[in-house]
Amino acid sequence: MFGLAKEKSLVGLDIGSYSVKAVELKIKEKNESVQYEVQKIGYEPLPHDAIVEGTIIDSTAVSETIKLLFDNAKITNKDVAISISGNSVIIKKISLPSMDPQELAESIIWEAKHNIPYPYEETNVDYAVLKSPRTPEGNVDILLVAAKKDKIANYSNAISMARKNLVAIEVDIFSLINAFEVNYPEIFKEKTVAIINMGANITNVGIVERGVPQLFRDLSLGGYFFTENIRKELNVSFEEAEAALKGIPGKNINADQFAAVLTMNIRDLLDEMEKTFSFYEAGEKRDRRIEQILLSGGLALIPNMVSAFELKFRIKTELFNPFKMIKYDEKKFDSIYFNEMAPVFGVAVGLSTRKAEK
Repeated sequence: MFGLAKEKSLVGLDIGSYSVKAVELKIKEKNESVQYEVQKIGYEPLPHDAIVEGTIIDSTAVSETIKLLFDNAKITNKDVAISISGNSVIIKKISLPSMDPQELAESIIWEAKHNIPYPYEETNVDYAVLKSPRTPEGNVDILLVAAKKDKIANYSNAISMARKNLVAIEVDIFSLINAFEVNYPEIFKEKTVAIINMGANITNVGIVERGVPQLFRDLSLGGYFFTENIRKELNVSFEEAEAALKGIPGKNINADQFAAVLTMNIRDLLDEMEKTFSFYEAGEKRDRRIEQILLSGGLALIPNMVSAFELKFRIKTELFNPFKMIKYDEKKFDSIYFNEMAPVFGVAVGLSTRKAEK
């Protein structure tokens, strides 16, 4: 999105509210297949409140963390792709009559002005054709994406301060779907899958129906929501609550009380997911059913999250592995990235599967 071409390798840089992740891939095209291999990978936590609800509050802290990550991971490529999400990003699926490209572009501008809750002049707009019509008289399914210019400037500034070259801006859930397609090609083409990225502040939900994205939603629910509720209910510090959420109980944490609060928060998250799933399954005049759930992001790693989804929805659920079909040198990299922390790198891997213009 937003002017991305495909030729030269770049670094997928996922700037989350809790941490910054980076992945650089070597991409080989052989016949009709594409092979990927990890060249560089890195992870650095951010200072608390450097980014709040998807907005960079402390640009210096973010840029310094990016520079530290690149230094520690020995990443020399300065060309990066980033992604954004949240209230400043609007994704709409629309249907338009078949028309030539120029007419379509003009129609998209009209649709954007009438479908985006912000002044058109304050946004950057892009679109992708999801499904072409079977007949000349048929409709074209379009994915319309708009992001507020001040949101883009907010992130562009931090990248510039870190002395990196911003090549492209994606949307979090699209990046995750890129990684999904690369790593689960058969499931991607043959099943209807909900892929859910549970971050610190925002949870991205995407539903892909046999290779075609159908529904997107960003929820203002994430790890910080859990941590803050634990802090309040158990009367402990933010740091103690955060450690408990990671499975490191403190001396001031009552195990039974913690379990009760965690269960309550997971239930709230699942209730929101149920609304999203129901909205999708009720749409259009045909039967729709989600066949599999993939969980990504830091919050996906907490104990019982996968089993809670399976118990609630009776749907096969597993942690998303963005390195499932991607090679890496086990002697060169710490295996923790590809095993314990793998679901955290979904967005960064999706970004790094893109290529930059030569």
